[in-house]
Amino acid sequence: MDITLDSNVLVYAFVPPIHKNKKMREEWKDLHGKAKKIYEDIVEEKHRLILPFAVIVEVASVISMLTGKEEYGKDAALEIEDSAMMVLFDSDLKDRALDYAVKIKAGGFDNLIAITSILYGTTLITNDKPFYDKLAPFSDEYQFKVTFFRNLNIDALKL
Repeated sequence: MDITLDSNVLVYAFVPPIHKNKKMREEWKDLHGKAKKIYEDIVEEKHRLILPFAVIVEVASVISMLTGKEEYGKDAALEIEDSAMMVLFDSDLKDRALDYAVKIKAGGFDNLIAITSILYGTTLITNDKPFYDKLAPFSDEYQFKVTFFRNLNIDALKL
């Protein structure tokens, strides 16, 4: 199955639980395990990852910030790029991006993620609830699937 992962899901895949608050750390642990499983399935070629380049840049930045290690962010970004079946650049999306962007009305990077999923018919997985809520009404019309990561039952997931 073809999937598009939001940067927040990829960050959970690469960064183990580091939150100081015990409750938040336990929640992160659960999300980390699910995200890591999805990413491992991509590496094992059970799924095909299609991403806009902006996601890779954002993941590198966030992982570097969370860990305090620039090399962790760069290494994760390079690994994601290598594991992706397709990485799209803005020029790959520009012809149809405006038509979707003005209807969806999401933020900058979010528009690129949504448009990638729409154009390639992927399952988009995000842990950003406002983004999910914004996209869900368009899934039938644009023939793509959007899933809210936090509520995802990884065992029942038929990716």
